[in-house]
Amino acid sequence: MAHALDDLQRARTGGCLLLRDNTWSDCSIDGMRGDFRRLTAQGTRGFCHVNAGRHHVVTMHEDEPIVLDLVLYPGETLVRRLDVDEREFVLDDAETEKKYLALAAGGGRGAMASALVDYEKAIVAARGHAHELLPDEVARRVGGAFVSAAEQAVLGVDQGVLMERTYKAGLELIGHVMLFSHIQKLVGLFSMSASKHAMEGHYELAARVTLLGLSVLPGEPWLLDLLANLYSDGGAPVSALPFSEEALRRAHVLPEKLAQQLRASHAEIAAAARGS
Repeated sequence: MAHALDDLQRARTGGCLLLRDNTWSDCSIDGMRGDFRRLTAQGTRGFCHVNAGRHHVVTMHEDEPIVLDLVLYPGETLVRRLDVDEREFVLDDAETEKKYLALAAGGGRGAMASALVDYEKAIVAARGHAHELLPDEVARRVGGAFVSAAEQAVLGVDQGVLMERTYKAGLELIGHVMLFSHIQKLVGLFSMSASKHAMEGHYELAARVTLLGLSVLPGEPWLLDLLANLYSDGGAPVSALPFSEEALRRAHVLPEKLAQQLRASHAEIAAAARGS
């Protein structure tokens, strides 16, 4: 029972989101906007006490939004850097990411605590109610939207139209606490739907279906690894490599057996990319 309670607590408040070079004076997260610089004792670096699940960040730059969509695993610290020239949040270089992951260890009680906005107090409290565990009906609705879109992908319906639908469905997850099991149940649905097409040699269709899943759970490492393998198996290992590298950065959030599979597939894809 104690282990289950620990897992629940990590899912509720155990995560950190670090956004290097972000414009904190005009930023919103999960629909709550403000000047977050006022909520830290020193230069703002991100959020602590972040619940696991789906999140949506928007930073305004020159009157245009720069958006980061992500799914955070329980207890995970995620590092991204705002690249205003590319107008997107990008992976930080590996050494800098490693340094910031170490500094963020301990979250609101760690070395970086004074530079982190308390998400639970600033966002959850502002809503006036605590985030609840993902309700079954919401999970079913989101899963159903994906299944419908995946079926239409087989019929050749425009990918952009389908991605818009699944992205909108994914936004419904925001504001709910997602346990590891919640995330993995959706990942299982998405990966099985894609893999059945790959087994028939339809790699492009399988990749389209995987992208629909990633629009629901953006950046999810297992789905990124699946997408990379589909591109590589379909004859495009060079295109696959960036997705494999991004997945590898987050392999530690998965059980060791799955993490080993990500590391192995990355080695294979990297070798194939070098030989192409």
